[in-house]
Amino acid sequence: MKYHLNDSKLEHVSCAALYRSNTEYFPPAVIACFIISDGWSEEALLELKEKVKADILVGLQTDDHKYESLNIIEGVIRCQPDEVNDIIKLLDVRSASTIIGIDVTDVISLFECGNFFQFIQVNATGEPELDLIKVATHKLVSQLAKAHDTRGLFVEMQSVQALPLESMAYVTEAVEGLLSGDEASIYYSSSSTDEFNTFRLKAIYAEE
Repeated sequence: MKYHLNDSKLEHVSCAALYRSNTEYFPPAVIACFIISDGWSEEALLELKEKVKADILVGLQTDDHKYESLNIIEGVIRCQPDEVNDIIKLLDVRSASTIIGIDVTDVISLFECGNFFQFIQVNATGEPELDLIKVATHKLVSQLAKAHDTRGLFVEMQSVQALPLESMAYVTEAVEGLLSGDEASIYYSSSSTDEFNTFRLKAIYAEE
């Protein structure tokens, strides 16, 4: 069942924001993200959710420690410390320059696919553009092939200029061809970058 948000709310808040345990200013956001190793307690997270009027809480795990499970959060994304900002930008879909129809309700639906998620990103540099897209797509599919029983996937395509439909189709067909047997929920977005002759793919996926 698709998640519904009040449209008037979306006009005034970010889709996603990162909050640290020592933050003094708490701007509102639909998706409130926090770094698990910051030592948030369940009480502090509940207070954060209420303070920023978030619809869901998402933890970012940047190390290999085992933490006590928190039932109040909707998902945990495993990533490297230097990837935290990339994840926030990925989840903040309203800032993306995209012709693909995705919104924050789709992102929330992604977190209904599982509890634990993995962030990955790949890129290719050089020219021509079609070769970049093929190389980066091959890298992404190779990494996704290592996952087991993928339940949900969100992929962002990032390039200097808007991608033509045939380029988007190349990526989506490769991804969906790989996951055709997993019955996964798959979402896409696109955004721009100032890195010339570079094509980047970022993804968050849920697996058993």
